[in-house]
Amino acid sequence: MFTKKFFYSIILLIPFFSACASTLQEIITCDPPQAHIYWGKTKSALEKTGHKTPYSRTISGSSWEDWCYQVKKDGYHDSEIICRGEEGYRYIDFRLVPIKTTITSEPPDATIYWGASQEQIRKTMYRTPRTVTVKDHPDGASWKDWYYQVKKDGYYDSEIVFIPLQEDDRQIHIMLKPLSRHPLQKTE
Repeated sequence: MFTKKFFYSIILLIPFFSACASTLQEIITCDPPQAHIYWGKTKSALEKTGHKTPYSRTISGSSWEDWCYQVKKDGYHDSEIICRGEEGYRYIDFRLVPIKTTITSEPPDATIYWGASQEQIRKTMYRTPRTVTVKDHPDGASWKDWYYQVKKDGYYDSEIVFIPLQEDDRQIHIMLKPLSRHPLQKTE
């Protein structure tokens, strides 16, 4: 009788032990990929992990503990912070919004020039008004230190405008001055 009770007790405990030793998976993805992952027990305790998206890991246990996540990538607004409760499987997907630079001029339809320094300014295929993001700029410069200028026939070239590194959307408005017109002189 003792062995029968012992045997039934062991059979009843097997699911409990196997649940405790189950494999848990966590997957963190982001569009665009290669965003830096930050995580921690609370929103105010996030730490940079050294991992980039896409990232996955598995552990043995019964459930993931409460945890908060955020991703960051140069040229994009930081993601929202997502906190999750205990769960057995964790999939977190982020969508980052690019930082925008809006370039306008008066009058409009001026050609946009830009570069990493005043000496490197070059003509682009863009005309004002234009909103650019990391996808339009070489090396993601829509958010970095960058120089801008606009040019239009019949107007003086604008001054070169320096816009410093920013983590927010930014706007540039440039006023162009018309070229002076000389009255025709009569020749006698």
